Parts: sequence; C-alpha cells; structure tokens
Amino acid sequence: MSFFTTGMKQLLKNIFFKCAALFPQQMDGKASILMYHSVKRNSEHFFTVSPDKFRAQMEFLSKQHREVITFIELLSRMEQHRLRGGEVVITFDDGYRDNFTDAFPILQEYNFPATIFVTTGLIGKRGEHGEEMLTAGDMSVMHASGLIDIEPHSVSHPKLAKLDSVLAKQEIIESKEYLETLLTKSCELFAYPYGNHTDETVGIVRDIGFKAAVTVREGSVSSGADPLRLRRNSIDKLTTLTQFNGKISRSVDWYQKLKRA
Repeated sequence: MSFFTTGMKQLLKNIFFKCAALFPQQMDGKASILMYHSVKRNSEHFFTVSPDKFRAQMEFLSKQHREVITFIELLSRMEQHRLRGGEVVITFDDGYRDNFTDAFPILQEYNFPATIFVTTGLIGKRGEHGEEMLTAGDMSVMHASGLIDIEPHSVSHPKLAKLDSVLAKQEIIESKEYLETLLTKSCELFAYPYGNHTDETVGIVRDIGFKAAVTVREGSVSSGADPLRLRRNSIDKLTTLTQFNGKISRSVDWYQKLKRA
C-alpha cells in the first residue's frame, strides 16, 4: 500500500511539473537553492542520488545555460537587489564522504561551485547507517580547490528547537569554530539540522554572526527573503528530470501553493 501511495505521489508530481512547464517560467528576480545529501551508487536511502543521476542533473543545468553561483554570490545579489533570475545554488547536507569521492569530480567537470554543510562531530567517522563521512583531509582538498565552500551544520545534528538556548548555541558555535580552525576561514553560512528552528534559534544564529541560514522548506528565493530562513529544494533518489526542471523554475512555488491548498 505504501509503495502504491509513493508511486501515485510521484506520478502526480510528474504530471504537475510537466503541465506547469507548458506555461511561461520566467524566474525574474528569483533563484533556486538545491539541497542534496549523498551521491552514491546502489544505495537504498531516500536522500541518496546516484552519480549517474547527479551527472545528468548537472548536464541539464549546463545545457540549459543556467548560472550556477556560489552561496556568497547569491547573498550579495540579494542584498543589492540584483538577482537576474534563474540562478542556481548547489548545497549538500551532513558531510557524507561520497560528496568528495563521487560528487566533487562531477562538479569539477562542470566547474560548478557548491556548499557542503558538515556535521562536525561525525568528521572521519561513520553516519547513522554506517556511511563514511568526510575526513578533515577531504575537506581541506575541496576547500583548496576554491570550488567548494565548507560550512557548519552543528556538532551532533540535533533538532535545535528542542534544545535549551545554551545547548543550541554550543552546538552551533562549536561546529563553526572547528571548521574555521581546520580550514583557516570564516564561516558565514549555517544549515539547521532537519530544517528545525524557532525564532530563538534564528536569533542565536544571527547573534553569532552568520550572514545566512537554510531550511528544508521548498520554494524559490528572492531579494526580499529572510536570509536566515532561506528555502531549498530537495533532490532525492525519486526526483525525475522533469521534477528537477520544476525545482529550478517557478513551478516549485506553484506546487507548494497547491500542497498548502
């Protein structure tokens, strides 16, 4: 029954995005932030995208002449109200080692920048399901390339809104300080684990000095968006190329409105 439900959901989503693509998709003043997790072959985990599918998505961006920019450049354009419309920012959450072994070479091939939000307490260890996580050496190599920006995602990946303010602040600050020391850089971006946050959490992130933070709520971003509550569009193993196209267009906003209705 669950398979049927999932299958029907995917079918309806494909139909929606195919139909939406028939209408004008001008992204005037709007950009899309994509959220990946793992890029790995033969994985059953929902948030994992195969290298072949990831390459096809990067190829799609290239052939569509989409401008893939750094997160910092996105913020600069938002602040100066000069978003051209249609820009794409690529992000990864958690810090799986396949971001280095499988995704990084593909990003290098297309010269696409990306931001990886790392759970610092898992560096060099194994994740919840036994997955290898990034090592300090992996991150140093990617950082040195100038193509990959490494930013904090907390120490232990808790739901920050469920912690008291002291512990929440500790999780955020310690992950920031660890990466700044390791990579000799300033960390200005943060990703809320599970997208979980409250006004208090946002206040902590602001007070620590982050320029922006990302959630897991889908939709496009514009100059008027709250930089500490930025939306991202999730790409997972079930995301078809039709859906991918929808998530870098205005269709993703229409789809979210439909879901809320």
